[in-house]
Amino acid sequence: MRKLALLVTVLLLTAAVVSTAGATARKAGDYTVDVTMDRNPPVMGKNTMDVVVKDKTGKAVTDARVTVEYSMPGMPGMPAMNYKSDAALKGETYRAVISPSMAGSWNVAVKVARGGKTDTARLTIDVK
Repeated sequence: MRKLALLVTVLLLTAAVVSTAGATARKAGDYTVDVTMDRNPPVMGKNTMDVVVKDKTGKAVTDARVTVEYSMPGMPGMPAMNYKSDAALKGETYRAVISPSMAGSWNVAVKVARGGKTDTARLTIDVK
């Protein structure tokens, strides 16, 4: 019974990380990228994604160009879907609107371009 409870807990925690509206931190080169979304789980149609980029010292980076690319691989009878949204800086937060066109698992790449170099943080969201 304890093993079952532990398994259920691990599955719930894993699902929370994949489709969270709370902060999800990822590394992108020398940066830490914190991603939050306004909906949990994300839904088909408009979702707001906030991105905070921090340098090695933990200081917010406000002079980068941040782009969010999201995609779903092709499946039988359905071509691959690829979309891109530029994030606008508001204070210390970059904000992008993403609009997944169908439910399912989406790959997200948050690209941080600064100083002639682009680093990418990757995550997966489960759209309902």
